[in-house]
Formats: sequence, C-alpha cells, structure tokens
Amino acid sequence: MNSWMERKEALRRRFHGSFDVVFRDIQVDELQGTLIFLSSLTDANLLALISESFVISAANTLQLTLYPAAIETIYDEEAALTSMLSGQCLVLLEDHTPYYCVEVRNYPSRPNTEPNVERSVRGSHDGFVENIIFNVGLIRRRIRDPQLQMKIIKKGEMTRCDIVYAYVNGIVDPDVLSDFEHRLQTIDKEEILSERNLCELLYGKTWNPYPHVRYSERPDICAIHLLRGYVCVLVDNSPSAMILPTTFFEQTKQMEEYTQTTTVALITRIVRLLGIAVSLYLLPIWIVLSMNYNRTFLQIPLIDNLDPISFGVQILIVDLVVEWIRQSLIHTPTILSSIMSFIAVFALGDMAISIGAYSKEILIMVAISNIGNLLTPSYELSLANKWIRVMISIFALFGGVGGLSIGILIHFILLISTKTIKFPYLYPLIPFSYRECKKLLLGGPIHANKKTDHQKTKK
Repeated sequence: MNSWMERKEALRRRFHGSFDVVFRDIQVDELQGTLIFLSSLTDANLLALISESFVISAANTLQLTLYPAAIETIYDEEAALTSMLSGQCLVLLEDHTPYYCVEVRNYPSRPNTEPNVERSVRGSHDGFVENIIFNVGLIRRRIRDPQLQMKIIKKGEMTRCDIVYAYVNGIVDPDVLSDFEHRLQTIDKEEILSERNLCELLYGKTWNPYPHVRYSERPDICAIHLLRGYVCVLVDNSPSAMILPTTFFEQTKQMEEYTQTTTVALITRIVRLLGIAVSLYLLPIWIVLSMNYNRTFLQIPLIDNLDPISFGVQILIVDLVVEWIRQSLIHTPTILSSIMSFIAVFALGDMAISIGAYSKEILIMVAISNIGNLLTPSYELSLANKWIRVMISIFALFGGVGGLSIGILIHFILLISTKTIKFPYLYPLIPFSYRECKKLLLGGPIHANKKTDHQKTKK
C-alpha cells in the first residue's frame, strides 16, 4: 500500500461516521488520487467543473489540471484538514507528498438585507450576514484602494474560527493596530463563536456595563470608520463587525447624520443627545422632585403623600414590565407579535392603573425614559444606560437630592474610568477638543489623509 492509500485510509478512519465528508477517487491516465470535501460547505457546480478538468486532462494525455479553482499547496496535515473543514476540497495524489487545497467553498447564507437595529431612511440598505467572505466584499466594494488591508487569522482549538481585521495603511492609528495584533496573538486555545466572545478574550470580562468597542451591522459605517483610521474586525458566522477604538459619543452617531443637510443633521444630533440624557436622568430627577414636593415651573406631574418603598416598587414594576415586553418582542415569532401588542395594552394601560398597580405619572415618566433608550443608536449603549438609570433612581429614591448627586457622580466616575484602547471614553468632551466637538455636532467631510484625526488632535 503506497503513501497515498495510507493517508486516504487514515483520514477515512478519522472522519468515520460523518456523513457529509465525501471521499471521491479519481484517475487521470496512470495517476490516481482522491478528492476529500464537505458536501455541506462546497459549491457543487465548481466541483463538477473540476471533475470535468480531470476528464479533459485524461482524454488529451495532459498533466493533471485543476480548473477553474484556486489551489494552495500545504505540507502540514493539520493545516490541510482545517482548510478542508472550512469548505475547501482536499486533493491527495499518488506519489505526491503535499496536500492540494482547492477553493470550492460555498457557505450557507441568508439574503443581504438592511439591519433591523441600524435602519436608515437614506443611504444604503444592505448589511452584513453570517458569511465572512461576503462581508469582506461589502467593504471592498466601498473602498477600492490597495492600501485597504484585510488580514485573516484562525483562532480556537476546535472552532478554528476565521477572523478578519481590516485597516487602511497610512491612515490607521499604529498604536491601536499594534495593540490589537498583540492582544490577538495572546489568544491560544480559547474557542471563538462570536464577535462578543472575541471581545471578552481580547479585553477581559468586566462588570462595567458600557461596551469597550462599537458593534455595527452596516458596511457603510465600517467604511467611514476605516477611512478615519479605525480598525474593523469581522468574525465568521457573525453579522456584526467590531469597530475600535470607540468612545461614548462615537456610539451615539447614526448613519442618518451622513445623509442629511448640515442644519437637519445638527438638529438631529442635538435632539438625539438630549434624548439620551433624558433616558438617563429624567426619571431620577422626577423621583427627587416628587419625594421633596418641589413644584417647578415645568409643571412636572408630582405625587403627594409618598411612601418611598411603595413608590419605588411601583416604578421598578413599570420599568420591569417594559423590559419584559422588550425582550419578549425580540424573541416572539412574527406571527405572534400582534398578540404581544394586546398583552402590552393590558399590562401598561388603564386597567393596570385602575387597580392601583401604578399611577399615570409613573407610567408617563418611565415611558419617556424608555423612548430615550430606543433613541440611542447603539443597542449595547442603550442597555448600559438603562441599568445605570435604574441604579441612579434607587439612589435618588432613598437619598433624595444627596442620593441623586451620588448616583450621578458614580456614573461620571464609571464613564471616566472606562478604558478603551487609547482614548478616554468621554473624548472629545474630556479631555476637551474644540475641533472634535465641532465635528461631533456639525459633521464634516471624510478625508483619507496620511494621519488620523486622533493623531492630529494629539498634536
């Protein structure tokens, strides 16, 4: 038995029991070989063309031709098997030592649609999917320059997950890039299944609710950040990209800002920032005003004769019910979504108020606060703000004005202490940068200069 047969039988025993691992023997003139591929991840049409190339070679007494696919020669067996398990076709030939990996991948993928979380009236309506090759193409379509670098690396002992990080040479911040590559090299045997999983491995788990990177499912958002010196990271099987570094105000930006006139975009940004502030501080401030019977010219509805415990319980019940409805709508099938709307009406309508579960004022304030959460473009940032609001509300409930001040101070310290790769989390407000604050509010053209905006600001 020659080495070709030995290797083939060894691989057959190794994959025994896996129905989608296909072994197909070929013979071209006097040359024998075997094709090994996964029927679940390969392109059947491309395999048929490769088989035809074998027949053409044999009929014309030519050397073996693998056409039209790209071929890579690999001598390491484990690396060759990883390529095969990624969807490539492995070719073993008699009297040939290397493994020939033929590119025939065809990953299952859903249609390319606009992301549900980051919708835009104007601008493109495409979004990332779970196919990493397709996602790379969406970015390449927008930046047609050889300086755009797409580096791929496999991580995970069993998952062998494909990770692509993209940056533009001459524009990317070298400190950010070197820090990311160093952290990526430290990942050894940990398994990677999603971009969130990768983020925890890179930057560690923390009790801080605020995200250390920005997530986006929009290729146009990634392209804008690449041209401004950021690094974008794609993980196979995940429809989201990680953009780093990030800041608090960076995550309040939305695609609509790049598609409107200057005046409309400015008003939109201000209204959004006010809404985010309302989602954080309106409910705690109203609690303090209600507890102290401090009537204001704003005519904010207040409640007399309050018991702090029952008052706080009512507020928490409303906020909890709203959170339950939010989570249930995420997981409810579309066909049952209409039923959820009826349930929401009963849970938050006049019936609940009439039986004394909570008052109209509480319902109004909690509703406005949650509207501010829904207004926040970043889903992760909105969730973090929601739980910070609950924390500040508890301080305000039991401590009054002093408790409110302590809660806001803790929130401010948390934001200040939140670490990103290079820049403070509240940049450009702290440290203050007039140029970047102006750009945050007014926007500006995208210049692909040799130095990033952050590097210029430092100077």
